[in-house]
Amino acid sequence: MKKFLVVSLIASLLCCFDFSAFASDDAGGDYIALHIGSPLVLSGESMKALDSDNPNVVPVIHKDRTLVPLRAVSEHFGASVAYNAMDREASIAFGGRTFFFPIDESYYRIEEAGQAQRIVPFDTEALIMQNRTLVPLRVICEDVLGKTVGYSDGVITVGDTETDLDDAMVEGIKNRIGQALKVSSRDELNRIVEAMSEYREMKAMDEMLAPDGMGEAESSENASDDFSATNEQVEGVNEADVVKTDGRFIYVAAGESVKIYDSNNGRPFLADEIKMTVDSETGEYVQFSEMYIDQGRLVVLGTRSGFENWIRPIPEPMEEMETSIMPWGGDRSYVWCGIYEVDAKGKTNLVKELEIEGSMLSSRKKDETVYLVVNKHLYRYGIDTGGILPLIRDTALGNGYSELSIDSIMYYPKRVSSNYLILAAIDIEDGNEPAVIEAFLGSGNLVYMSNNALYVAGRDYSSFWGAVTNIAKFTIDGTKIGFAGGGMVEGSILNQFSMDEYEGKLRLATSNWQGENVNAIHVLDENLNETGSVENLARGERIYSVRFMGDRGYVVTFRQIDHLFVLDLSNPEAPKVTGELKVPGFSNYLHPVSEDMLLGIGQSIDEKTGMQEGIKLSIFDVSDDGKPVETNNLVLGGSGSYAEVLSNHKALMLNLNEDMIGFDAVLANVTGDYSKSNFYGAAIIEVTKDGSISILKLISNEGIHASRVKRIIYIGDFLYYILDNRIRAFNMDSFDEIE
Repeated sequence: MKKFLVVSLIASLLCCFDFSAFASDDAGGDYIALHIGSPLVLSGESMKALDSDNPNVVPVIHKDRTLVPLRAVSEHFGASVAYNAMDREASIAFGGRTFFFPIDESYYRIEEAGQAQRIVPFDTEALIMQNRTLVPLRVICEDVLGKTVGYSDGVITVGDTETDLDDAMVEGIKNRIGQALKVSSRDELNRIVEAMSEYREMKAMDEMLAPDGMGEAESSENASDDFSATNEQVEGVNEADVVKTDGRFIYVAAGESVKIYDSNNGRPFLADEIKMTVDSETGEYVQFSEMYIDQGRLVVLGTRSGFENWIRPIPEPMEEMETSIMPWGGDRSYVWCGIYEVDAKGKTNLVKELEIEGSMLSSRKKDETVYLVVNKHLYRYGIDTGGILPLIRDTALGNGYSELSIDSIMYYPKRVSSNYLILAAIDIEDGNEPAVIEAFLGSGNLVYMSNNALYVAGRDYSSFWGAVTNIAKFTIDGTKIGFAGGGMVEGSILNQFSMDEYEGKLRLATSNWQGENVNAIHVLDENLNETGSVENLARGERIYSVRFMGDRGYVVTFRQIDHLFVLDLSNPEAPKVTGELKVPGFSNYLHPVSEDMLLGIGQSIDEKTGMQEGIKLSIFDVSDDGKPVETNNLVLGGSGSYAEVLSNHKALMLNLNEDMIGFDAVLANVTGDYSKSNFYGAAIIEVTKDGSISILKLISNEGIHASRVKRIIYIGDFLYYILDNRIRAFNMDSFDEIE
């Protein structure tokens, strides 16, 4: 068997096991399968949360007995469950009898019409865990529900008839619902982490074999209902950025501060500022990176770190510090999240803070909940980077740091990892509500979130398959986060747009190096089992951009010429290519202008030399699936031109109601005498529904070249060009600058 080399550790591989023998018809009746420590239940081919209202409930071992959640198991088999909080007693009504389970007692009562009440003892007690009642497995299943229980190596089956739990069956169930399990104790966590020492030495050798892959003014009380939003992948799922607006105020995160400007009808002024502070004793400070704004709540994200980081500013208290020796980079750093109220004048007030040890992978926001995805190394460059448990500071619970609780940690039994993947859900409206935090011994490198689930993808390497992408799926419902299973596809993915969920199906575009690039489209079902694929797409070429839109998908590949492929994904079991277009250049980003029109932003290519030229904007008519057409294009600048939007979709300003887009760019120009000049500034482009494209205005940045923040937004009739701490405003019709 080929040895599997792990690079990015996140979800278990699924073995190929036929569950038809375990289906309800063949098994002789209704059944479920559970696993000690797993929040999932298997019923036929379907995998779902054991308790959808409380996705962290799992079967546990207590006093050498298996306890299972009373409500989840009973309701699956049609029983009615109730809980009397005053008497601390759970009850089950089933088969004309009612069973009462007092919490912390080792007996249950049976009440039945016309019969005397009976007391039945058992050898452990009913417990409350994760706000759910847990009772002994065989008591609830055999005595109460009259079912047959099977048990082997942590795998539990419950059904009308006995299930043959042979090795293949046990392994199959483990690879479905036993991929990630709750850590039961600190001792168990210690044993898992201690096993990493030997593994890290093995991994270091294995990875060598893997391929590279302003003054105040009078405030305007008027806010506009027409303003730009951050360009986001999924409607209803917000993404953080360095600039946000709510239609009146403009929020700018520039590292050392967050500035809040009143847009003031084109004459912006500073309304408030959140400044970076340095702790004179510890030397720790927060660097602000991105934000969300919604309904008067400003969510600021950043990193808290000290002077021992490799890359750092030296604040005033340390100006006299000896800097000749590079400091050691092994100190703790934290993802920081601050939630502020913003009043009618733009003044801010800190409501609560959350800090999580580690580094930010990504974040999302849906409605009133912000989700953080954090990676934390346990070991880096052979150095222990901190304690075995991540540190957390949640001001809804207190101002001090504390270790994450053991019952919030899961691990992958078949995958050893020296990292934590930490997920946090934060209610931004309720300042007193603590964040919900779950951690997994694993890591990821890409995040995609739909309106129903959050997916974390990690890149692995196999000497047999080459690159593989592991996917972990998490259900989301407000602050409820639940592990929902894992899957795997061959190949690696380019970015978040290479993943998309539609009608419960996850689509992925992958590339794999097998002597040459081999590309594919994979469709996975709700349980992350592959249902269909398109293989050998543009063999020998590299994927440059992907966009999924409902039943259709679009993939751009490139080697010497741009291929735009149109995919029909309406049948998840038989996705297919319906059309192909070849044009010079390539598109790094695809954006839907309308249902039948696609905008591509990328690079132009000299067909004779193959050299990259300027920034190319293409309009593709995809109304005919079989014959996509480039109806128009526009090339900005020459060789050496660059724009952040080529690698960051959030740098694109969209105002498609006014047929307008905009982005900051550097446009190179080489004249006939080979002299070179660059234009630095904002490009405002007209993109119409009939497929035409042209330059509306090039706005010079007036010599401000090294800005960290470069964004164009609009509010009402005004464009705002933001370069760090400078904002310029323009009339959106005439592009005249407002002094």
